[in-house]
Amino acid sequence: MRLPTPADLCWNVKCSPDQEWIERTLRIAVENVWPQALEAAHSRNGHGSHVVEIVESAIEHAVCRLKTGDPLGPEQVTQLLQRLVLQEVRRRRRANGRMVFVGSSEELPPTTVRNPQIQIDCALDLEIILQGEPPDVRLALLLRYSRFRWSEIAAALGTTEAAVRLRCKRAIERIREQQEGEQHES
Repeated sequence: MRLPTPADLCWNVKCSPDQEWIERTLRIAVENVWPQALEAAHSRNGHGSHVVEIVESAIEHAVCRLKTGDPLGPEQVTQLLQRLVLQEVRRRRRANGRMVFVGSSEELPPTTVRNPQIQIDCALDLEIILQGEPPDVRLALLLRYSRFRWSEIAAALGTTEAAVRLRCKRAIERIREQQEGEQHES
């Protein structure tokens, strides 16, 4: 996760010209509070995936409080923001703790709606993946993933079991390298 800048987190702060001090002190406070907010989200919720939302919510509450009061320094705004971040973390943890999962997935009715295109899509994907492989290796891979034993595949191809395993292993490695290369390009 990319560390946001105070400008990223303070995007929704809108103040009148006579209250510009709020935006300046809030940016300083966010810089000070961010590491603690990330740590609090990790320790209390088990992950920090919602830390940006937590800090943005705390910023909104802080802005509401700061607009109604006297100007504060960066230290006081930092303390206020720390308190609001911890309150938001606790609120989210309580809300998640109240979630109740009734039953299990086994009790769900089976889905009767099936997409007829799935088999066609899978066949096309398999065709594309195995496109560069020799026909005997393609057949060996298809038989292996159809739950045939290596000895049965070797007999069908008229070669040894070790040779079939080695050719399939090399083909799978080539396919993996090709897939990883395509992922890095996109």
